[in-house]
Amino acid sequence: MALTAMSFLQPAQSAEIKSGIGKSGQAAIWIIGELVPGDSDKFSSAVKQANDAGKYVANVRLDSPGGNLLEGAKIADSIRFGKMSTNVGKTAVCASACFLLFAAGSSKNVSYGAQIGVHGASNENGEQTAASGAATVSMAKMAKELGVPPAIIGRMVVTAPSDMVWLSPQDLQSMGTTIMGKPSQTAAAGAPMPLEPGQLARQTPQQTRPGDPTNLLPTSKNDAPLTWETLVNQAIEMSARQNGGRTNSMRGCQPELKVCINAVLFKMDGTDAMIKVTKDINDKITRREFCAFNSSGDIRLCLDWDTSKKHRDMKDARGDWSQVADE
Repeated sequence: MALTAMSFLQPAQSAEIKSGIGKSGQAAIWIIGELVPGDSDKFSSAVKQANDAGKYVANVRLDSPGGNLLEGAKIADSIRFGKMSTNVGKTAVCASACFLLFAAGSSKNVSYGAQIGVHGASNENGEQTAASGAATVSMAKMAKELGVPPAIIGRMVVTAPSDMVWLSPQDLQSMGTTIMGKPSQTAAAGAPMPLEPGQLARQTPQQTRPGDPTNLLPTSKNDAPLTWETLVNQAIEMSARQNGGRTNSMRGCQPELKVCINAVLFKMDGTDAMIKVTKDINDKITRREFCAFNSSGDIRLCLDWDTSKKHRDMKDARGDWSQVADE
C-alpha cells in the first residue's frame, strides 16, 4: 500500500519534471505537480542528462502539493547528494512530501507569496493507520537529518493528514531559508515568478555518473536519525530557553494505575507541547510520547514514540486526564 503525504486526494498524475538553463548558465530542474512512483527515476535521469552535457544542476524549482512519500524521500536525498539549492516561486506551493525536497537544498530560497506546508502521512485513501504513523515518524527523522528545527518537526508529527500547517517567514528563516522579494497584502494573480539562483560555487562536479544508484543513505557520519534521547535533549534546551534558563518539568503518580509520569513542557510558536515518559512501579518505561495541546489547554493530541499511534486526551474539572479517542 502506497504511503502519501498530501493534503488532498486526487487522481495520481506524474509530476512534470523538466530541465532548463538559468541566467547563470547552470542547469535548473523544475518539479511541478504531484509526486508519484517513478518520479525519482525521472529526476535522476534529468540530472544525468544535464551532467552528460557538461552542466551542473544548480537548483531545483518546486511547485508540488506532495504525493508519494518514498519518491519524495528519494528525490530529497538526490538533491542533498548533488548539493543543489531549492526554490519556491511567488505563487508556488510546496507541501507535505515536497517539504522534504525543499529542506534538502544546500541553500533554500522562497519568494513572498509562496506557501510551504507540513503535516503527517496517510495511506493512499487518506486514512491514518499504523503504517502511516510509522511513515510520519520516518518523515520526521529524515527532516531532522536535513536540519529542520524541532519546532517544525513537532508540528509535522502532530498535524493530521487532512490538515496543514503553513510555515511563516520566521519559521522558514529558522531553517536557513532566504526570503526573496517584498511582502504584499494582496497576492498577485498569474503564473509563478521565476526565482534567481542563489550564489553557488563555480566548480561543476559530476553529480551522477552513468550507472550510479541514487544515494539513499546520509552523506555524513554526523547525519544520525532522530532518537528519543535527542528529542528529550532538544525539548529540555527549548524549555530552558523559554523559562529563563530553568526547564519546566513535572512529575506525577497515579497509584490506582501503578504508574508515574515525568514530563518536560515547552512551547512551539505559542502552542503548548510536552514530551512525557510513563513508568511502572518497577521504574520500567511503558510509554514515551510527544503531545501538543489545543489553545484552551484541555485537550491534547499525543503520538506514541514507539508504536507511532496517536490518541486524544481530555482534562476534566479536577484536572485529571482521560483518553477520548484513538487516531
